[in-house]
Amino acid sequence: MEFKVLLIDDEPLALEGLQLLIPWENLGFEVCGVCTNGAEGLKQLEELRPDLVMVDIHMPVMDGLEMIEEWRRRGHQSTKFIILTGYSDFYYARKALKYRVSHYLLKPLDEEQAEQEIRQMGQELMKEQKQNYIGQVARREKEHLMLKKALIGEDLSSEETSLLESLSQSSDLWNVCLVQGSWEDYARWSNIAEECLNGSKAMYMIRLQYNLVSIVYEDVDLKVLVTGDTVQKRLEELARRLAGFRVFMAMGEAESSLTRISHSRAAAEKALLHAFYEADKTLIMDYKELKDVAFQWHYDQVQLLEKILRAFQLIDHSAYQSVVVLIEQSFRKLRVHPDEARKFVIYVLHEIRAYMGVQLGEDAESSSSLLFDIPNLDEVLLTFNDLIVMLQSCGRVCFELLLKENAYEAQGIVQDINDYIHAHYREGLTIKKLAEHFFMHPAYLGQLLIRKNGIGFNELLHNLRIKEACRLLQTNQYKNSEVSEKVGYSSYHHFLKHFEKRLGTSPNEYKKNISNELH
Repeated sequence: MEFKVLLIDDEPLALEGLQLLIPWENLGFEVCGVCTNGAEGLKQLEELRPDLVMVDIHMPVMDGLEMIEEWRRRGHQSTKFIILTGYSDFYYARKALKYRVSHYLLKPLDEEQAEQEIRQMGQELMKEQKQNYIGQVARREKEHLMLKKALIGEDLSSEETSLLESLSQSSDLWNVCLVQGSWEDYARWSNIAEECLNGSKAMYMIRLQYNLVSIVYEDVDLKVLVTGDTVQKRLEELARRLAGFRVFMAMGEAESSLTRISHSRAAAEKALLHAFYEADKTLIMDYKELKDVAFQWHYDQVQLLEKILRAFQLIDHSAYQSVVVLIEQSFRKLRVHPDEARKFVIYVLHEIRAYMGVQLGEDAESSSSLLFDIPNLDEVLLTFNDLIVMLQSCGRVCFELLLKENAYEAQGIVQDINDYIHAHYREGLTIKKLAEHFFMHPAYLGQLLIRKNGIGFNELLHNLRIKEACRLLQTNQYKNSEVSEKVGYSSYHHFLKHFEKRLGTSPNEYKKNISNELH
C-alpha cells in the first residue's frame, strides 16, 4: 500500500523540486498535499492525516518546529517528520529530537541521500504498521475473550472489569443481537455475518455455542457507521442476506456498560424463543416488542392425545386432521412455551409410531420407524410450523397405510357382521353389544358398516325390523303391540315412530290397505 506524504516549504521552487526530483511512487509514497507555512500545515495535517511530513524549519507565520510541537501537543505521536534546513546547526537537531524527529535533510537536497532517507522512513512505517496490526488483532482478541466471559456471566477480574468499563465509554448504550443457525451451515452463514459487519469497530461477533453467535453492538439508532447506515439497518441487511439459511435473530435490552452485557444476552434469548411462532413474520425478534408476551406451560395435553389416538383407533383421518388444527390454534392462542410444544409433539409422534407398530404386526415394529422421522428434543431450530407439518404428513402416511390394511381385512368380517345383524335384529341388539361380540371398537365398527353398507347400524337395524313387521302384519295373526315386541321393540311408541317414518302410514292403515288390495 502507498503511504501519504505532505510537503511544506515557503519556497515555491523547493516545493516543485521535492515533487519532481524524488520518485515518490517507486518509494511507496503518494504526495497528498503541499503548503507554504506551519499554520497551513496544521490545517492540512488535520484534514489529510499524512503518514510522513517533509517540512522546512524557517517559514513565515509558523516555522516547522513550532508546527511539529503543536501537532505533538494535540496527541498525534505516530506521524513521521523529516525536517529540511539550510543550517547544519546542532541546536535545531537537538530541538527536533525533543519532538521525536530523527530524520533531517540539508538544503540543497542531495537526491540520492533524500531517496535513502525516505526509503528508510517507508521501511519504518511498514514495520510500525505491521506491529500496529498485530497489536490491534491481539487487542481485539483480548476484547473478544473478555466480552465472551461477560456475555455468559462468568466472574471478571478487576483488570478485565476495568478494561470493559473503559471499552464501554465509546457508547452510552450497548446491546446484543443473537444469531442462531444450523451447525452444518455455520461456516457459510457466519462468514456472511462477518462480511456484513466488517468495518465497524463497535460491533463484536462472538461465538457462544456450536450454532449460536452473539453480536455485541452500540445501541444508538442515530449512530451512523462508516458505510452511512445505522446499526439497525446493518443488522436488518444481515437478516436479509441470511434469509436463505435456517437462521433466527433476536435483539436484547440495552445496557449502559459492557460489564452488564449478560443481561442483554438473556433478554435476547427470551426474544429468540418467539421465533418458534413468528419466524415467518419478521426478520429480527426484538425484546422491546416481546417482553410483555408471556409463554404458557399448561394446556389440556391428555385430552389432545386421547383425541389423536381415538382418531387412529377409528381410522378417521378427518378427525385426526381436526385435532391437528385444534393443536395449532390452541397452542398459538395460549402461546405454549416452545420447549413444551416440542416435547408434546415429539411425544405424540412416538405414540403414533408405537401404535402403528402394534397395528402392523410384530415384524412391523421396526419397520414402522421408517414411516416418518422423529426429531430430537434439542433441535432448537424447529419452528411450530415445522411441527404441525410433521403431524400432518405423519397422518397422511399412517392413515393411508391403515386404510389399505383395514380394507383388506374388512372384506370378510363385514359379511359376518351383517349376517349376525340379520340373525339377531329381533333381540335387544345395540352397536355396543355387536362390537363386543366381534371384539371391535363401537365407533370404528359403526364407520366400517357405513363404508360397506352405505347406511349406519341403527338405520339397518330399524329397516330389518320394520320389514319383518310388515310381513307379520300381513298375516293378520297378531296385534300391533305383539308385532312390535316380536320384531325387537320394547316400546310400542318407538315402533310406531319408525314404522310411520319408513312407510308414511300407521300399522292399522297398512293392514287396511293390504286387506283392500286382497279383496
